[in-house]
Amino acid sequence: MKHMIIKQNIGVDIAKDDFKVVFSTLGEQLQKKIVGSRTFRNDFKGCKDFLHWACARKDKGLCLHVTVEATGVYHEQLCYYLCREADLKVHVVLPNLSKKYGQSLGSKSKTDKVDAQILSSMGLERDLREWQPISKDLLFLKQLTRERDSLIQTKTSASNLLHAYTHQGRPNKSSVGRIKKRLLFLSKQILQIEEEIKLFIDGEEALKQNLSYLTSIPGVGLITAVTVVSETNGFEGFASIKQLTSYAGLDVVIRESGKWKGMSRISKKGNSRIRKVLYMAALTASQYAPTLKTAYERISGNHASNMVGMVAVERKLLGLMFSLWKNKQMYKAT
Repeated sequence: MKHMIIKQNIGVDIAKDDFKVVFSTLGEQLQKKIVGSRTFRNDFKGCKDFLHWACARKDKGLCLHVTVEATGVYHEQLCYYLCREADLKVHVVLPNLSKKYGQSLGSKSKTDKVDAQILSSMGLERDLREWQPISKDLLFLKQLTRERDSLIQTKTSASNLLHAYTHQGRPNKSSVGRIKKRLLFLSKQILQIEEEIKLFIDGEEALKQNLSYLTSIPGVGLITAVTVVSETNGFEGFASIKQLTSYAGLDVVIRESGKWKGMSRISKKGNSRIRKVLYMAALTASQYAPTLKTAYERISGNHASNMVGMVAVERKLLGLMFSLWKNKQMYKAT
């Protein structure tokens, strides 16, 4: 009996130097078949060779899907290349999702080929969200905000070290001096990055106008708005606030079984940079935005921890930013 193909997908497990691929198809009787597997170098030539290899094996009458596991930044070169050079659908999944899918299959081995095969099977069975390449402008801002965040973390570490050194029984003056110089240098670089972000936005009128919708929300500053927009690619690919909330890891996880009810919490399985800037914005919004302040006080009053109310404000802030960006409207207090 001929294997009538209804879907085809390539699972890609990427490392720093190379990537392993497994090409699988799904038949009309839902039977899976592996067409081939191979390893390619994770460079421009490797991406080109992979595309040629994939096109030679695909069914010309069907769309070819490629499912890639997000691995730091090592998956980005291949994803950008495929979106630019080929007419296919790229899906990028989080490692924890592919891991749990593999566990559901009863997979016990852990090799690059097995991981690629799991991703290949996952792409055949699941309706995954299509990956959208970030725009050139937002990619530039994303790099700057991430660099700034890294410098702030380094500065915080240096500040803690300075505090420890100055409170020792006999502080080492040369060590204290070097840390102070380091802190001054880091502060200067952070200011330079913030100025570079402002100058870039001032030169992009459309982007500047869109960001003004978000910064009209009390508590949402320029860096917060830029971080959220660049990390979400201008909210591209998000059809609802629910999807966006899940992407940020602010979706609520409920654990219940029979009469037992566990504590609800947010998943934190998502973009931590968005959660970080939203928390700082929520601290201000919960005090100066009337609607959000009311929500914060009501929710916090019903729970032992004020953090529950703060997380609720974060979720509302993210939903507001999504709506204002999509509808091109300024925030109006109600």
